[in-house]
Amino acid sequence: MSTKYDNAKWNRCARTGGVTAVVLSAAGVGQGNDGTSLYCRGCWVHNRVGNSDIKMSIGTPATAVYGVEIAKSNNGAQPLWVPISDVAQLYFYGTRAEVIDIVYLLG
Repeated sequence: MSTKYDNAKWNRCARTGGVTAVVLSAAGVGQGNDGTSLYCRGCWVHNRVGNSDIKMSIGTPATAVYGVEIAKSNNGAQPLWVPISDVAQLYFYGTRAEVIDIVYLLG
C-alpha cells in the first residue's frame, strides 16, 4: 500500500501531528489506532506505565516470541522512533493490560 508520505524526508519538522493510545486487552494484544488507518510520516512509541514487557511488530501481529521489545518507561527509557506511513500497521503484545502512547507526525 502506497501513501502520499512514502519516501518523505523524515528530518524536517512536520506541520502537524497528533497522539493516540493503544490499550492492550486483557489478553495483552492491541493494534495502532484500533486498526483504523492513520497515515503519517513516522511516530514515537512509548510504553506509558512500563511495568511489563511489550513487544511491537509492523504489519503482522506481535506475539510472545515475535516482535521488538519496547523499553520500559519506568527505567527512564526514551520513546522509540518508528519511520512508518500508517499507525494501524503497528501491532503490540504484552503479558497483561497496558497502555502504549503513540505520537505521530503528519506531512
